[in-house]
Amino acid sequence: MLAAVRRAEILEMLRHRRAIRSEEVAATLGVSVETVRRDLEHLDHAGELVRVHGGAVPVQVAAASEPPFEARTSLAAASKQAIGRLAAGLVQAARTVFLDVGTTAMQVAHSISGDAHATVITPSFRVAEILVQHPTITVMVPGGIVRNGDLAISGATAVDFLQDISPDVALLGSGGLTAERGLTDFELAEMPLKRVALHNSARAYVLADSTKIGVVAPYRVCGLAELTGVVTDAEISPAYQENLTAAGLEVLTAD
Repeated sequence: MLAAVRRAEILEMLRHRRAIRSEEVAATLGVSVETVRRDLEHLDHAGELVRVHGGAVPVQVAAASEPPFEARTSLAAASKQAIGRLAAGLVQAARTVFLDVGTTAMQVAHSISGDAHATVITPSFRVAEILVQHPTITVMVPGGIVRNGDLAISGATAVDFLQDISPDVALLGSGGLTAERGLTDFELAEMPLKRVALHNSARAYVLADSTKIGVVAPYRVCGLAELTGVVTDAEISPAYQENLTAAGLEVLTAD
């Protein structure tokens, strides 16, 4: 089989899947794994896919803006609930927690157990509204500018508020997560607050359902080296999971 034909077949396979593995491609095309790896390297250099440990993933870029809050509450709802339950376990042993904005962060707030004792700092009025019902959680909300929909707080006042707080763990929302671009999101005004929370926290986990893995949102928060791990769902592809693990992240997968 000619190299051009093989590479066209590889791109066609990837067009229908979130990731491909070198061994699977080799078996399908009847060639060696080394041949596939050379093809993937060629296609990566050409910008037609992204080569990762064990295979390749599509070149994906998210839309310039995310759907409205009301629409996002029903997107990947079961996955977000599972992620929320798993991530809530990270709060259990913490004294001080930064819990970001977003629909997945809301599921974390819903899932925090009744015997958890912690102070939770959140820039989300929606998260705060859930947590103030918890008898042993102290909720702290910074001042600042409030964004419609998510009711998220940002601005210099919020950043100053967080400068002197050192959370045990930060649970960060996400627009996308890739090995190449790291953690990205949609709201430029909220980047400084996320970065301060990340910098001041002993550990930092990204809350990202599998539809966000391999996606790049417009604004970069940080690289993978600055993160402890990611909390995602069982639909994450093996190639993406291996890619993140190879970069040093702890990948927690919710059932």
